[in-house]
Amino acid sequence: MHFAWNDIPDPRHRPPNALIIGPTGTGKTHAIRVAADALDIPCVVVDSTRLVSTGSRASLSLEEVLALLVKRARSMEGTGTPEDRAARGIIFLDEFDKLRYGKATEDTAAVQRRLLQFIESDGLDLTPSEFEQPRVLDTRGILFIAAGAFTNIDRFRDMREVGHGWGDVIRPEDVHRYGFIEELTARLPVIIRFDALDAGALRQILEQDDISPLVFYREYFSHHGYLLDIEPEVLSAIATAASQSKVGARGLHQELFPVLHDLANHLIHTDGSHPRPNGPSRFPLSLAVYRQLKNGTYDIARSNHYRPSTD
Repeated sequence: MHFAWNDIPDPRHRPPNALIIGPTGTGKTHAIRVAADALDIPCVVVDSTRLVSTGSRASLSLEEVLALLVKRARSMEGTGTPEDRAARGIIFLDEFDKLRYGKATEDTAAVQRRLLQFIESDGLDLTPSEFEQPRVLDTRGILFIAAGAFTNIDRFRDMREVGHGWGDVIRPEDVHRYGFIEELTARLPVIIRFDALDAGALRQILEQDDISPLVFYREYFSHHGYLLDIEPEVLSAIATAASQSKVGARGLHQELFPVLHDLANHLIHTDGSHPRPNGPSRFPLSLAVYRQLKNGTYDIARSNHYRPSTD
């Protein structure tokens, strides 16, 4: 729909914007970035909380958000001006649930209204001063995607009257009850649900080299002369532990770092006290060694787990 509207713009009917709801670490931002790269359109990710604290160094005005989108478009190849490419781009509003109205310390309803005007606008002048040529960006074709965890939003779904609603589907009225003005929820009619990642999904992430955090650790050990072989049982144990942390894919790093950092302290000595192995050496990380590293009982002096590589 996004591309269809941009091919034949119809100011009477704009393409629908979207809201993604799902726990942290489920890949909401990653999915949109991958889609934008695949479609070769500019995408800028904005922390929605930066739209709140006006006047601080960390704050962002809505005009600055558009300027970032144009900057992103300028770095990409394509026909037309950067403004033309930005007019087909994506603005991803992360941590959107943090803008909920009702907090005693900040009037986020005002921010929601500013955002509503931003989404509804036809164009915005990006000219920084009256001495420069006008640069009006047509915002009608920009796709706005908001995303957040929306913790406990299901309670509003469960409050619906019997026979009303679409089962497990989150509806705009639930988002309104959560703390968003109706006019803004109406501009985000497409609601997409991301489920929490279970141990099986986290295991698949570990096995995919393009997204697995293990790639970083393997490259680190390889740089110091060790080829890290992680046995399948260890991958399952890492995925299970990460799933229990309830932070999605981020839990993989939380599980991996202390274990592999301890292993690096045993194997890698930058002070020269232990010579670097002659040629690459394999270190098979078994489930037993993994558990010893995790509970701090591993003693490399009593083991000889690594061996010269024959590759």
